[in-house]
Amino acid sequence: MVSMKIGKRESQRLEKRAQIIALARQHFFEHGFDNTSMSAIAAQLGGSKRTLWSHFSDKEELFEAVVFDTASGIRAQLDLPSGKGDPVELLTRLCRSIIDRVVSPIAVAMFRLIGPLADRRPDLSRIFYERGPGETQRIIGEYLRENFADILCVTDFKQAGIDLVTLSAAEMHFQRMWGISANPTTKEKDAQARRAASLFLRAYARDPERLVPREGPAAAVGRQPRRSGKRRGPEAAFPIE
Repeated sequence: MVSMKIGKRESQRLEKRAQIIALARQHFFEHGFDNTSMSAIAAQLGGSKRTLWSHFSDKEELFEAVVFDTASGIRAQLDLPSGKGDPVELLTRLCRSIIDRVVSPIAVAMFRLIGPLADRRPDLSRIFYERGPGETQRIIGEYLRENFADILCVTDFKQAGIDLVTLSAAEMHFQRMWGISANPTTKEKDAQARRAASLFLRAYARDPERLVPREGPAAAVGRQPRRSGKRRGPEAAFPIE
């Protein structure tokens, strides 16, 4: 592999860009998109306004950079277990990681930032979705294709990725978004991750009974034991007086 060395000037430029994005993210989170101005960011950045404008031509371009940087940082922390192993355990690890990312303060702040813009600025909402949740769901779908294609009855792996994310974190995400509950406990996250993995495999696995056998009361649903060798007709269940 050929290594590419970055010159000192380019390194400084990238550092300044990262500094601008971090500062802009703080402004967007605190003031919202509408009430954030390039002038205010430039003033806090220090130096001339030309420095900011040399990196980003307008607020929309800066916002897109913030979305991409934030989403990439969140995705980089996803646990995508590689190698062979128990599918339930591997998917539980992934689901647990999804939950951690979705209820993290930075993810919640990003969603809250986008919410008020949905109707007025669908262009910004689309940027957020495509660079953020949409890309994450695509990556998870590809992970499922590469690691579980032999045990899943799936043709649309992107949809499978969407379903896995939804099963994992939708309820906890909504509660955090709306301030209904505090951050879930470790025990609650663990339980939800295993439940999501089990439900996903019950829905998508080629042989769900082998991977996630029904246990306890759930196993009896639809399989009532016969009390005699005689076939019971509807009149046995609903006797006619």
